[in-house]
Amino acid sequence: MEQRHRSERAVEIKLPLGSRAEEATRAHTSYTASSSLGCSSPMELPSAASSPSTYKLVDTYKKAAATAASVTAYAVLARGMARELLPPDLCAVVSWGASLVRGHLQPPPAQRCTIVVKRLDGYAINCANFNSFYDDVNEYLATRIDPQSMRRLCLSGTGARKVMSMDSGDSMTDVFEGVQFTWTSVSGDGRKGPDSLELTFDAEHTDMALGRYVPSITAAVEQTRRRDCALKIFMNEGLSWRGISHNHPATFDTLAMDPPTKQAVIADLDRFLKRKEYYRRIGKAWKRGYLLYGPPGTGKSSLVAAVANYLRFNLYDLDLSEVRYNAALQKLLISMPNRSILVIEDIDCCFSATSREGGKERKTLARADYGHGDDDSDDCSNKSITLSGLLNFIDGLWSASGKERVIIFTTNYKDRLDPALLRPGRMDMHIYMGYCGWEAFRMLARNYFLVDDHPLFPEIQELLAEVEVTPAEVSEMLLRNEDADIALLGLVEFLTPKKQGKKDSVKA
Repeated sequence: MEQRHRSERAVEIKLPLGSRAEEATRAHTSYTASSSLGCSSPMELPSAASSPSTYKLVDTYKKAAATAASVTAYAVLARGMARELLPPDLCAVVSWGASLVRGHLQPPPAQRCTIVVKRLDGYAINCANFNSFYDDVNEYLATRIDPQSMRRLCLSGTGARKVMSMDSGDSMTDVFEGVQFTWTSVSGDGRKGPDSLELTFDAEHTDMALGRYVPSITAAVEQTRRRDCALKIFMNEGLSWRGISHNHPATFDTLAMDPPTKQAVIADLDRFLKRKEYYRRIGKAWKRGYLLYGPPGTGKSSLVAAVANYLRFNLYDLDLSEVRYNAALQKLLISMPNRSILVIEDIDCCFSATSREGGKERKTLARADYGHGDDDSDDCSNKSITLSGLLNFIDGLWSASGKERVIIFTTNYKDRLDPALLRPGRMDMHIYMGYCGWEAFRMLARNYFLVDDHPLFPEIQELLAEVEVTPAEVSEMLLRNEDADIALLGLVEFLTPKKQGKKDSVKA
């Protein structure tokens, strides 16, 4: 009886500690009972025939389980006693100290920075002073929006061209160089549509945002606009340019020329586009000159069109016979915008063959005299076009009047050109446009008939290795019939007499 009263007193002492202490006691009792019975898990114990190592492993597992149960029970018991016995003020002090320790051990939250891009500059409502960068950001984000991750989308545009944008209050995340930048569309008071776009990012990435991310948006939008806009070709009339749409379909993918030469041209153009800071650092005008030379019909004009389509630069076809003075030539060339291509075809026919040795004589435009005096007079440069006037724009003081310009000269006879025109800095890359070779023919056959092989190909390859025929002549033969068999047979019949004629000339 006395023993029973003692148990009841023990129970009465434990009850005020709360349910958590009671649960901890039960857990401790349960784990202790399980350990004493030798059952640490629902799995059955090994049989008596097990090895001693197995018994040792089981015994270690039971001890670990008992220790963990004891620690857990005592932790729950201690926390419950602290809440029941300690004063609230002391509990608050302990909690504050724990949070202070955690604050020192854990890194502080990153500070955020926000850049606001407003639709209108200033506060004038009636004045249409729109922020162009706001439109750039909208165009850029339209290419980054994931429709599946957005709750609402705004769709605008005409025809087949549709543009997506965020609705007011929505946000999206753009990743640049591994850093997340969040854009939010904010609507203004009393105005239709979003009034501003807010860019939010970690403050530690401010230099990246202003120095690289924002400029990359403008560059990407400009590149997209150039790719989508229609190209134009301009011709000079007096002191001005007149432009029309330029829809030449030639590209590097369809151009029939030697593959290594084609890849060299593409690589040179790519390198030129990326060297803005390089040209500024070395103190040279950001321009590049190309001389295309070779027999007529070898694709020089097609290469010019392919370069324009690749760079998305407008063409300025300069006819020197329409320009009377060097001053007029300078005005025309200075009025050309940046990111343009100046083309002078058949440059060997534009100037006479007068020698420039010693600098005593000038090359002048090979055209009829306009009655303004003798070309050998001291003021010759003011009365007619001279090669010196053209070279001054290409590589002289006037060469820095524009940026990111390409200058292309074409000629059928390179040996007739003045050496001063051919040196690096004026014509940086000389590109030979030769006769049609085997690889160029395969490109033409693929373009015209969508074939990469044919029974007549070996014979055609042998003929092209022995005769000189231009890509224009091969294209003409392939255009005569839409049936590949008939057209290729006609090409063989066209090349065979040329081969025989070459043999006869060698024998003679």
